[in-house]
Amino acid sequence: MVFFCPACWKELPGDLHCCPHCNAKLSSWSENTFVEKLLQALSHPQPLTQIRAVYLLGEKRIAEAAIPLAELYRRSKDPFLQSEILEAMGKIGSEAAISLLLEALCHPSFIVRGEAVRALDKIAKNSVIRSALNRALQDPSSYVREIGQKALATTGAPEGN
Repeated sequence: MVFFCPACWKELPGDLHCCPHCNAKLSSWSENTFVEKLLQALSHPQPLTQIRAVYLLGEKRIAEAAIPLAELYRRSKDPFLQSEILEAMGKIGSEAAISLLLEALCHPSFIVRGEAVRALDKIAKNSVIRSALNRALQDPSSYVREIGQKALATTGAPEGN
Protein backbone atom coordinates (compact mmCIF):
# COMPACT_ATOMS: atom_id res chain seq x y z
CA MET A 1 0.00 0.00 0.00
CA VAL A 2 1.19 3.52 -0.80
CA PHE A 3 0.98 6.22 1.87
CA PHE A 4 1.16 9.96 1.31
CA CYS A 5 1.82 12.84 3.65
CA PRO A 6 -1.49 14.73 3.94
CA ALA A 7 0.41 18.03 4.09
CA CYS A 8 2.89 17.81 1.17
CA TRP A 9 1.60 14.65 -0.60
CA LYS A 10 5.07 13.05 -0.76
CA GLU A 11 5.07 9.26 -0.81
CA LEU A 12 5.92 7.75 2.57
CA PRO A 13 6.46 4.36 4.17
CA GLY A 14 3.48 3.53 6.38
CA ASP A 15 5.16 3.51 9.78
CA LEU A 16 6.21 7.14 10.25
CA HIS A 17 4.89 9.61 12.82
CA CYS A 18 6.38 12.68 11.16
CA CYS A 19 6.88 13.46 7.46
CA PRO A 20 10.61 13.56 6.63
CA HIS A 21 9.92 16.03 3.79
CA CYS A 22 7.83 18.73 5.50
CA ASN A 23 7.93 17.68 9.19
CA ALA A 24 4.13 17.47 9.39
CA LYS A 25 2.89 15.47 12.35
CA LEU A 26 1.07 12.55 10.71
CA SER A 27 -0.83 11.47 13.81
CA SER A 28 -2.62 14.84 14.03
CA TRP A 29 -4.21 14.26 10.61
CA SER A 30 -6.48 11.60 12.10
CA GLU A 31 -8.03 14.33 14.28
CA ASN A 32 -9.47 16.12 11.23
CA THR A 33 -13.15 15.71 10.49
CA PHE A 34 -14.27 13.61 7.55
CA VAL A 35 -15.19 16.74 5.58
CA GLU A 36 -11.78 18.31 6.29
CA LYS A 37 -10.10 15.15 4.99
CA LEU A 38 -12.25 15.18 1.84
CA LEU A 39 -11.45 18.84 1.20
CA GLN A 40 -7.75 18.11 1.69
CA ALA A 41 -7.99 15.16 -0.73
CA LEU A 42 -8.97 17.57 -3.52
CA SER A 43 -5.25 18.34 -3.85
CA HIS A 44 -4.14 14.68 -3.77
CA PRO A 45 -1.68 13.73 -6.55
CA GLN A 46 -3.67 10.64 -7.57
CA PRO A 47 -6.60 11.65 -9.83
CA LEU A 48 -8.77 8.77 -8.64
CA THR A 49 -8.49 9.99 -5.04
CA GLN A 50 -9.56 13.46 -6.16
CA ILE A 51 -12.56 12.02 -8.02
CA ARG A 52 -13.60 9.99 -4.97
CA ALA A 53 -13.40 13.09 -2.76
CA VAL A 54 -15.43 15.14 -5.26
CA TYR A 55 -18.06 12.41 -5.46
CA LEU A 56 -18.40 12.13 -1.68
CA LEU A 57 -18.59 15.91 -1.21
CA GLY A 58 -21.43 15.98 -3.73
CA GLU A 59 -23.25 13.01 -2.23
CA LYS A 60 -23.10 14.63 1.19
CA ARG A 61 -24.09 18.00 -0.32
CA ILE A 62 -21.33 19.84 1.54
CA ALA A 63 -21.99 23.50 0.74
CA GLU A 64 -18.60 24.62 2.09
CA ALA A 65 -16.99 22.50 -0.66
CA ALA A 66 -18.39 24.64 -3.50
CA ILE A 67 -15.52 27.13 -3.59
CA PRO A 68 -12.70 24.53 -3.33
CA LEU A 69 -14.47 22.46 -5.99
CA ALA A 70 -14.73 25.49 -8.28
CA GLU A 71 -11.01 26.16 -7.78
CA LEU A 72 -10.17 22.55 -8.63
CA TYR A 73 -12.41 22.73 -11.72
CA ARG A 74 -10.57 25.81 -12.96
CA ARG A 75 -7.11 24.29 -12.28
CA SER A 76 -7.90 20.97 -13.92
CA LYS A 77 -7.50 20.16 -17.59
CA ASP A 78 -9.17 16.75 -17.15
CA PRO A 79 -12.74 16.82 -18.55
CA PHE A 80 -13.67 13.71 -16.56
CA LEU A 81 -12.67 15.31 -13.26
CA GLN A 82 -14.37 18.54 -14.31
CA SER A 83 -17.56 16.61 -15.15
CA GLU A 84 -17.50 14.90 -11.75
CA ILE A 85 -17.11 18.32 -10.11
CA LEU A 86 -20.11 19.65 -12.04
CA GLU A 87 -22.23 16.67 -11.00
CA ALA A 88 -21.29 17.32 -7.36
CA MET A 89 -22.12 21.02 -7.77
CA GLY A 90 -25.56 20.09 -9.09
CA LYS A 91 -26.16 18.21 -5.85
CA ILE A 92 -24.80 21.04 -3.70
CA GLY A 93 -26.90 23.65 -5.51
CA SER A 94 -25.48 26.72 -3.74
CA GLU A 95 -24.99 30.10 -5.43
CA ALA A 96 -21.28 29.31 -5.93
CA ALA A 97 -22.26 25.96 -7.47
CA ILE A 98 -24.74 27.57 -9.85
CA SER A 99 -22.16 30.18 -10.84
CA LEU A 100 -19.68 27.46 -11.81
CA LEU A 101 -22.33 25.48 -13.69
CA LEU A 102 -23.22 28.57 -15.74
CA GLU A 103 -19.53 29.17 -16.44
CA ALA A 104 -19.14 25.53 -17.56
CA LEU A 105 -21.72 26.02 -20.31
CA CYS A 106 -18.92 27.72 -22.28
CA HIS A 107 -16.36 24.95 -21.79
CA PRO A 108 -14.65 23.70 -24.99
CA SER A 109 -15.59 20.07 -24.24
CA PHE A 110 -19.14 19.05 -25.13
CA ILE A 111 -18.92 16.38 -22.40
CA VAL A 112 -18.33 19.05 -19.76
CA ARG A 113 -21.05 21.33 -21.18
CA GLY A 114 -23.48 18.40 -21.19
CA GLU A 115 -22.72 17.64 -17.55
CA ALA A 116 -23.27 21.32 -16.69
CA VAL A 117 -26.74 21.16 -18.29
CA ARG A 118 -27.52 17.88 -16.52
CA ALA A 119 -26.41 19.35 -13.18
CA LEU A 120 -28.44 22.54 -13.70
CA ASP A 121 -31.48 20.35 -14.32
CA LYS A 122 -31.12 18.93 -10.78
CA ILE A 123 -31.36 22.36 -9.18
CA ALA A 124 -34.69 24.07 -8.44
CA LYS A 125 -35.51 26.10 -11.52
CA ASN A 126 -35.42 29.87 -11.48
CA SER A 127 -35.25 32.30 -14.39
CA VAL A 128 -31.44 32.17 -14.56
CA ILE A 129 -31.38 28.37 -14.74
CA ARG A 130 -34.25 28.23 -17.24
CA SER A 131 -32.44 30.77 -19.40
CA ALA A 132 -29.26 28.68 -19.26
CA LEU A 133 -31.18 25.54 -20.20
CA ASN A 134 -32.70 27.43 -23.14
CA ARG A 135 -29.21 28.51 -24.26
CA ALA A 136 -28.22 24.83 -24.25
CA LEU A 137 -30.72 24.34 -27.08
CA GLN A 138 -28.41 26.48 -29.24
CA ASP A 139 -25.23 24.54 -28.36
CA PRO A 140 -23.18 23.33 -31.34
CA SER A 141 -23.25 19.78 -29.94
CA SER A 142 -26.34 17.65 -30.51
CA TYR A 143 -25.44 15.84 -27.27
CA VAL A 144 -25.76 19.04 -25.24
CA ARG A 145 -28.90 20.13 -27.11
CA GLU A 146 -30.55 16.77 -26.36
CA ILE A 147 -29.77 17.04 -22.64
CA GLY A 148 -31.15 20.60 -22.67
CA GLN A 149 -34.36 19.45 -24.39
CA LYS A 150 -34.87 16.71 -21.82
CA ALA A 151 -34.24 19.14 -18.98
CA LEU A 152 -36.75 21.63 -20.34
CA ALA A 153 -39.30 18.91 -21.04
CA THR A 154 -39.44 18.18 -17.31
CA THR A 155 -40.11 21.85 -16.49
CA GLY A 156 -42.32 22.92 -19.39
CA ALA A 157 -41.80 24.45 -22.82
CA PRO A 158 -38.77 26.64 -23.56
CA GLU A 159 -39.19 30.36 -22.95
CA GLY A 160 -40.43 32.25 -25.97
CA ASN A 161 -42.54 29.32 -27.29
